[in-house]
Amino acid sequence: MLGPLCIGWSVTSSPSRAETLNHWELWGDAVSEENPRKGERLFVADSKRVHDGSVRGRGRLEATALTFLRAAGNPVLCGKDLTESPGPSMRPLELTPAPWLDPWLLSLPIQSPEDLLMRQAAALETAMNRSKCRILEAAVRIAPAGELNASFARTQNKAVTTWALIAPILKHLFEVYGEQYVAVVLDRQGGRRRYAGLLAQEFPFCEIQILSETSELAQYRIRGANRNMLLTVRPRAEDTSLPVALGSCFAKYARESVMDAFNSWFAGFQAGLKPTAGYVTDARRWLQDARPALARAKVPDELLIRTR
Repeated sequence: MLGPLCIGWSVTSSPSRAETLNHWELWGDAVSEENPRKGERLFVADSKRVHDGSVRGRGRLEATALTFLRAAGNPVLCGKDLTESPGPSMRPLELTPAPWLDPWLLSLPIQSPEDLLMRQAAALETAMNRSKCRILEAAVRIAPAGELNASFARTQNKAVTTWALIAPILKHLFEVYGEQYVAVVLDRQGGRRRYAGLLAQEFPFCEIQILSETSELAQYRIRGANRNMLLTVRPRAEDTSLPVALGSCFAKYARESVMDAFNSWFAGFQAGLKPTAGYVTDARRWLQDARPALARAKVPDELLIRTR
């Protein structure tokens, strides 16, 4: 209800032309699918499992996101680094109208000890070298409430708005990696089970082959312009695909850091204001509690509250 929608993704190389890889096995010395309560392996799973709402969970999420983002060449020194995604049209369209984003763009407080991050990065580098499987790209698309609301007004549909954010990412992956052949796994978008029509609109000069459209799997092959992409859409994709789980962690880390800036900014107008994560039930509580801050800040509702 409050805060941005964040969409994360990652790209890895493959030691073969395998369409599926078990990255948890390939990088087993550096990452874990379960909470590594002892040792320093990175916890890579659905972000709701990595960050359970505790301070320790936030540290686990930060370590996973920062280590992999850095391994992919993004230093992540400030919020602006998180908006510098590869490819065209990925950068958020609305940043400056949300005033709490101004300090976030320039400063991103990092709580994890740097020596721990360096050890985890070294372990990941060793695992990638040994497996001949590397992370090539790691990024997150941040869509603040103002941008979302403008899109909702145009589309009158939340699912259409979300797809409009995802489609450029798919086209970017096709253009950059399709000549080598790229296998993409996408988490199911709400209750949508069929994507062939949407893909035909986004790839008008390509052949779209439907391989499967069932309750548990939608799969398509996209061919064109000397490029080839296999797209697999499945529910709970983060449970079976480490790159999807990583994308979930990047998105969660970006959203948590933005909400930190959000809470800090509004606290400047109202001492003692309890922070919010922005999800519906607590967002309603916050909107009631924050009435004095909102009166002073004079932020238009369309930049603050999602309409859908």
